[in-house]
Amino acid sequence: MNISFGAPLTSHWQHIHADWWQDDQGNDIHRVEIDDDALYHCHLAGSPLPWDAVATSLDEAMLLCGTRPQERREPEPEPVPGRRSRHQQR
Repeated sequence: MNISFGAPLTSHWQHIHADWWQDDQGNDIHRVEIDDDALYHCHLAGSPLPWDAVATSLDEAMLLCGTRPQERREPEPEPVPGRRSRHQQR
């Protein structure tokens, strides 16, 4: 098996193991071979899903992990009318 990729590992990505990369935000990329084709499964930090995207190259996977869609971010809680926050109660 010959593992080669054209994506330079930027400063925020770390090559953890032969088929595993992780960035400084906790996002993971796992390389999987299926029928001699390589796929890159992207898992975004904090996501309950086993993977959030599938890419066909490491470059594409790093790009997908670096552009997290807005709807996957934790929403800001809306204030409840008549209820003070913890900071206002002090």
